[in-house]
Amino acid sequence: MNLQQLYYFRKLAEVQHYTKAAKALYITQPSLSDSIASLEHELSVSLFQKKGRGVQLTKYGQEFYEYVNQALGILEHGIAIMKEKSDLVTGTIDVGCIPTLLGDFLPNALDLYHEKHPQVSFNIFHEKSIPVAEGVSTGNYDIGFCSMVENKSDLVFVPITFQELIVIVRNDHPLASHDSIQLSDLQDYTLSTYRDTIPIGKTIRKILKDKGLEAAYSYDDEISIAGRINRSSKVAIVANTPFLKQFDNLKKIHLTDVPLGTRMIYMVYSKKNFITATVESFANFIVAHCLDLPPES
Repeated sequence: MNLQQLYYFRKLAEVQHYTKAAKALYITQPSLSDSIASLEHELSVSLFQKKGRGVQLTKYGQEFYEYVNQALGILEHGIAIMKEKSDLVTGTIDVGCIPTLLGDFLPNALDLYHEKHPQVSFNIFHEKSIPVAEGVSTGNYDIGFCSMVENKSDLVFVPITFQELIVIVRNDHPLASHDSIQLSDLQDYTLSTYRDTIPIGKTIRKILKDKGLEAAYSYDDEISIAGRINRSSKVAIVANTPFLKQFDNLKKIHLTDVPLGTRMIYMVYSKKNFITATVESFANFIVAHCLDLPPES
C-alpha cells in the first residue's frame, strides 16, 4: 500500500465512477482499476460495488474512507503548515458569496490574502444566502459568506462582518431631515422591505412585529427596494450595502433602537465535508485579519 493508492481510493470514493475519477486524476482507467484491485487484495475486503454505470462504497469501503480521509487530511494539513511558513500555499478555493459582499468586504479580504499567498486562486459564485448555505452543505462550494440559515446542522457559521439596518427615503421626503430616528417614528408611514422568505426579511419582520409595525415584504435585494423608493413617497428598511451607492437622491437614516449587529454576515463551512488545508488556511486568515464586527454596547 502506498500514498498514491490512498489518493486514488479517495477520489474514486468521492466521484463514484471509474472513468470520471481517472480523468480527474490524469491517469488511465485501467491504471486506476489495477490500483484499487491491488488495494482491495492487500486489505482482503471489497471496497466498491457496482451501482448502475458507476460504483459505490461497500460498508468496508465506507469505514476505510473515513480513516483515509482523516489520515490524508492530517497529512495535507501538515504540508500546508510547512508551505505556509515558506509562503508556498497553493490550490483553488470555490467560494459562494452573497452579492452585497462583492463590492467591498470580499475583494479586500482576497487582496490581503493574495499578498501573503499569491499562488492560491479563487472561483467566486454569487448567490442569495440560502443557495450559498446549501452549496456549502452539498460540497459545491468549499466555503461561503452569507447570513444565518436555519435547519443546517452540518454547517458552522462564524460571524465575520455586519450590515447596518437603516431607513431610506427620497431626499424630498419629510423624514429626510433626520439623520437618525426610532422605529416608532415610522408608525404613520407605508413601509417596504425584503421578502420574508429570505433570512434578512424574516429578521426585519420579527423586529417590526415586536414594535407593532406593518410592512410590504416584496423584494429580494437592495437594488429592487431602493429603485422603488426612488420613485415613490414610501419608506423602506434595508441593509446598508454598496448597492445603495448608485442612488444619489436617497437619504440614509440610522435606526437608534436597532442594534448594529442585527444583520450579521457569516463565514460558513460544513463539518461533514472534507476541508483542504488551503481552505483551512484561508478561513484562519479571515478570522485573524478580516473581521469587522460591531462594537460591543
